[in-house]
Amino acid sequence: MKHLLFLLSFLSLALSASSQSFLSRLLTPKSSLHADTIGDLPPQVEGTSSLFFLEGQYWTCNDHGQLTLYALDTTTAAIVDSITLAPYIYDMEEVSQDDDYLYFGDMGDNNGVRGDLHILRLSKSAIPSGPFLFDTIFFSYPERNEENARDFDCEAFVVTDSTIILFTKQWNSHKTVCYAIPNSPGIWLADSLFSLPVEGMVTGASYKPRHQRLVLCGYNSFCSPFVFLAYGFECNSFNLGQYQRIPLSNGIGCQTEAIATLDGLHYFLTCEKFDRMGVVNPSQLLSLDLTSQFNMSVTDISLDADRVVVYPNPTSTRLHLPSAQIKRFALVDMQGRKLLEGTDDEWINLYDVPSATYLLHLTLKSDATKTITIIKR
Repeated sequence: MKHLLFLLSFLSLALSASSQSFLSRLLTPKSSLHADTIGDLPPQVEGTSSLFFLEGQYWTCNDHGQLTLYALDTTTAAIVDSITLAPYIYDMEEVSQDDDYLYFGDMGDNNGVRGDLHILRLSKSAIPSGPFLFDTIFFSYPERNEENARDFDCEAFVVTDSTIILFTKQWNSHKTVCYAIPNSPGIWLADSLFSLPVEGMVTGASYKPRHQRLVLCGYNSFCSPFVFLAYGFECNSFNLGQYQRIPLSNGIGCQTEAIATLDGLHYFLTCEKFDRMGVVNPSQLLSLDLTSQFNMSVTDISLDADRVVVYPNPTSTRLHLPSAQIKRFALVDMQGRKLLEGTDDEWINLYDVPSATYLLHLTLKSDATKTITIIKR
């Protein structure tokens, strides 16, 4: 009862403050999704703040203390490997990557007091054995001042060809503003690009440039999670395409911190341990299928420049490849584990492959690469 009274008091204060219009929008019925729980994360990663795919595995790390990467089994949420990169981080909230580097964002600033916002850059060639030598990308926001500092927290960013795009976590405004800085070492002023109406606080980002598809995760004032989808845009102009905000029906205290995907349709999220207002939730690994929300058909397998067609899809037996166009192929499951591989096979035998959704990675003879979602019935 004491916990319930505390929560009711908290809601009353929120209504009496200037957030009533926000609360009315929050409580307006909207279509929602439920993220499936894969499992509780081990105690070593109760402070999970990031999620990314590298070397055939999904990795996470904590937001403070020793910078150690933990590889997760995405069927059980168990830790299967770990790599310690540095002895100390202050508030590391996101990991992103390009073809050559990993980028670690030590830039969390819940109280708006930090003057050392920075991103550490590490060559992928150093994984797993080192040496772990970091470059540093320092940045600041020219619009930030003492009054608005809490709207310049940042826990999410993505890396493009030459730019890091930051997504602010606005504790007061419940929007996000996208800022750009170079992805090279230096001391930079962040350039304001545009804002997105996320109606909450952004904590993680996943971007698939080839599909022009951005998904942000976060939570609202009551720590109820959501995802924000942007798609159909061009040239990283996330605000000029279509977008939708989708509440997740996982309840108060599901503190989503990170999001990642291989195919741009099926996503994994991590949640940090939550212990406030009488609500206690463990850190968790979740999965979320956004196929319908992107209005994407997994059977639409016509590929652009080379017009590569793979059929039948879905299939229960075999899969036909245009061998004249393909140099190699690899069939992997949604956890990134390789099941089959070959060179110029015309037919792939799937009789012994369990019924599920898979990714078919193709290297064409033109050296272009393509990935197709395959359904085995």
